Amino acid sequence: MGITRCPVECPGCKTGIVLRLGVGHEKRQAFFYVCPKCQAATKGALIWDGGAGTRLELADGRKLKSEKHCTEVVTINPEIPAFAGAKSMAEPGGSAFITFFQWLGGDGIQQCQGAFYQMRHLLDSDWNGLSRLTTYYLNRDWKHYDAALEGLLPEEHRSVSADWMREHHIHYLYELLFSAIWVLDPGKNFMEMKVAWNALWSPDRPHFKNLVPFAQAEVNTPLFESTQRALFEQIGRYVNLMSAMFPGLLCDMLPEKHQPEVDRLRLFRDEFELLRDLYIQGFETSHKVLRWVIGTLNADIHGDPNRFLPVPGMNPQVANRPPKNLDAFTNLPNASKREWLILPTGLIQRDDRPPLPYTRFVQQVHRILHPLLACITVLKIMRIYSTVKWVDWYSLLLPGATGEWASRRSRPRAEEKAGRFGRDDSYCVAFMSEPKLRPPRKGHPRSGKCKPYQVKQVRNVITNYRLAGEADA
Repeated sequence: MGITRCPVECPGCKTGIVLRLGVGHEKRQAFFYVCPKCQAATKGALIWDGGAGTRLELADGRKLKSEKHCTEVVTINPEIPAFAGAKSMAEPGGSAFITFFQWLGGDGIQQCQGAFYQMRHLLDSDWNGLSRLTTYYLNRDWKHYDAALEGLLPEEHRSVSADWMREHHIHYLYELLFSAIWVLDPGKNFMEMKVAWNALWSPDRPHFKNLVPFAQAEVNTPLFESTQRALFEQIGRYVNLMSAMFPGLLCDMLPEKHQPEVDRLRLFRDEFELLRDLYIQGFETSHKVLRWVIGTLNADIHGDPNRFLPVPGMNPQVANRPPKNLDAFTNLPNASKREWLILPTGLIQRDDRPPLPYTRFVQQVHRILHPLLACITVLKIMRIYSTVKWVDWYSLLLPGATGEWASRRSRPRAEEKAGRFGRDDSYCVAFMSEPKLRPPRKGHPRSGKCKPYQVKQVRNVITNYRLAGEADA
């Protein structure tokens, strides 16, 4: 990544300005600059030919032939936050790339660049197909859905012999699409949220038998269906703003000691309204999903999705007035909903705080991807378990089995294992899926044999964090 110097004249005050433009990875890199003299903003774009050549486009003003009469310098990088006042490479912060190289180290900056290239390749090759698949999935159009899988999964891995497999395939593709991003998240937010959620849907939980009826009662409601559709729409908007999001990922990767520097860095991009709308809509939609998160927790802890008991540490005003049922919880303001999970506020701007620097704003908006991915996982698991049928407890799926029903020869062991559900339980839930994650088998989707998933780092993360559970292999 290099820097090209472009002398221009401000269309307002006619000041000569040298634009130090970092050459990014996109063919057309839109930006704006603010004249240091008159503070007027002018839009432009740097056109990269893919090699050593670049070309400057300006919405107003004119390009100058030389820097002779330029009195101001503005440093702009479309992909890496930069110190706007740096005038040359000789100054600290004179190169945004070198600055982040020093902060992150060679491995960190290469990981981020690799993630960018991988995402760009996958979006160019597979995003249109995945978008169509999503439309068919949301419309429950299984005829076209099954046909669309052909372009995204090899034949041996796109079986739809059971209803839950369709739910699994599309969410698995979304997780793999964004794997280059979520594996670099220092907080491991999506991974931890997914692991915690999947742990609730385990047959050895004391009130597991109450979770399945809850899922079956909710998945076909208009609110569930519209919320699931809205989540995929917000993820699609994130994809459309991918280039604007990567500076946020880069800032998230910074060590804690360098985080204060984010407020001093500048990003001269013109996508504020689009990012703001994405954050607001993503924030609101994610809070709608709390209905099913809290309902599942209530069913898991108390045996009833509608039973609310105060949580230690929550706001006393909320604790003293618990919702009567899940519908009452759904109608609560977002701030009150978060109290039931002790979540911090998600507000980007508040009246009692100074304005948020734009680079910090981009960092916050980028993070909306993690709750969005976690939320589609919440609804996925509920849809999967809504297809579960109650069967005789002799058919309990034994731990360590290969995804088949327990045989008659295994019944004595099944009786022993079923005892953990309680003496009064004459039935148990058996779910036909793979057992908890094992080392990848040859030809298995997690083995690296399946295009485009040859990402060793992703397989390691999946293994280490046990991201595939009994209903989520």
